[in-house]
Amino acid sequence: MDMADKDKISVMEESIGTINRPLPDDFRSYLPWACNQLELEYAVFVNKIHQSEHHDMGVSDRSKGKTRKTVRSRADGLSDRTEDLKTGTTQQVSFVEEAINIIAVHDSNGDLVQIIFYKNKHIPRIVIKIIGLIIKFHPQLNSVEFDQGANLYTIYEFEKILPLSNITEVCFDGTFIPDANYEILLDHELLRYLSLSRCKIEDEIIHNIALKLVYPNPASKSLAVLNLSSNRITNDGAKSLAFALRSNRCLIYLNLSGNKLTDEGAASILDSLQEFCLTPEEILASKSRYCSFYLKRNKLIAKKVKELKESDSDKSWAKKKGTRSVPSSVRRKTKTDREVSLHSVHEMLAGNVAGSDSNLFDRATTIVQMAFGVFIDPFSTSNTIVKDEALYCLGNNSLLCLNLSYNDLSYIFVRKLLGILLYQKQADRKPRGLINVCIEGNNLPLSCEEYRLIESIIESGVQRNQPINKKRQQSKVLSR
Repeated sequence: MDMADKDKISVMEESIGTINRPLPDDFRSYLPWACNQLELEYAVFVNKIHQSEHHDMGVSDRSKGKTRKTVRSRADGLSDRTEDLKTGTTQQVSFVEEAINIIAVHDSNGDLVQIIFYKNKHIPRIVIKIIGLIIKFHPQLNSVEFDQGANLYTIYEFEKILPLSNITEVCFDGTFIPDANYEILLDHELLRYLSLSRCKIEDEIIHNIALKLVYPNPASKSLAVLNLSSNRITNDGAKSLAFALRSNRCLIYLNLSGNKLTDEGAASILDSLQEFCLTPEEILASKSRYCSFYLKRNKLIAKKVKELKESDSDKSWAKKKGTRSVPSSVRRKTKTDREVSLHSVHEMLAGNVAGSDSNLFDRATTIVQMAFGVFIDPFSTSNTIVKDEALYCLGNNSLLCLNLSYNDLSYIFVRKLLGILLYQKQADRKPRGLINVCIEGNNLPLSCEEYRLIESIIESGVQRNQPINKKRQQSKVLSR
């Protein structure tokens, strides 16, 4: 076979390879193909299922055994639906050992909405990098779950993908990563749901996560659900989260069930939900944010006033030019003469009555206000009061759901919880505050007067946020 024949065969093989190459919007086919082209050590298997199957399995399983002690929030439901998905899919699709197994969940339109790395021993970095390259072809993808196999490099590579995608939900349940760098996932104002259940997380990692949730860090403005159940968090970790809750007004659900909290750690979290004295550092930081906001706002207003003046002067000049007959000698003015004339118009407008400038300022302020908004801060004047010559914050009223079940809490915590709920009810702010508290599995009395009062307060808070014609919900306090 001569060289010409070899070249023809090579061109033919390349042509066939190009024809058979899947498109990047076909996730199920493209990812294994790309990994194969790069001669990845492990084979990649992508199992495709539809979201409707996922949803139907979850509803049918949960509808069988719903009792008063299983009332939970939507965030718990998200974890349950993932578990249902795994249970259901293992019966429908096969998984290969010594391979990278991935579940791709598609919606009714055929769009990829969720990726699950299912029980892998190891997830190579190159797999995450390839997903990052094709992420723009999957704009509906909003959820990714790692069920074992992830490591520090997985998190590092995945963090690079977040700004390029529409992913808002990330789950690492059951994935143990020593000295994990989960906090880098919170460097952007993107994630709304982060689940780190059963990850053997200790206080140091919690401290790093909590720092990212302090206002005004990006994650403090986006993360709404944080699941830290079944870990090794002690009172020190709870205090780190409590510090974040002093300024965080976005987190609405916090799950700390199955950890090592005592009354001290749980009380530190509750203390952030009621009136507390601001530290000098918090006051200084709030004032700095206030000054920065209004400096930026005033610069924009000044810029807008200048633009409005120029716009009005141009309109005035055009109007005069259209209404007056201009002599031919004037038409032959040089460029310098015209610039001088325009400058004199500006001076005349600036020298007009004060009402004209006031009107321009009002117009500019309105425009900037609509685009820039008002100053919002957890320690603004509307959220603070002065008592005994000290500045107090009215407390965090944005945390709605708190799960502290299966810790080491006692009757002392129950009394503390009642005091917090009474304070939030009396403050009558919007949002109200806690409307879902789970404390079952602790060393608590079977019944007491505090339970009845807590149930009543929370029930009234739940009903307040519901339409009148809606069915009365079950109690939201779980205890044993």
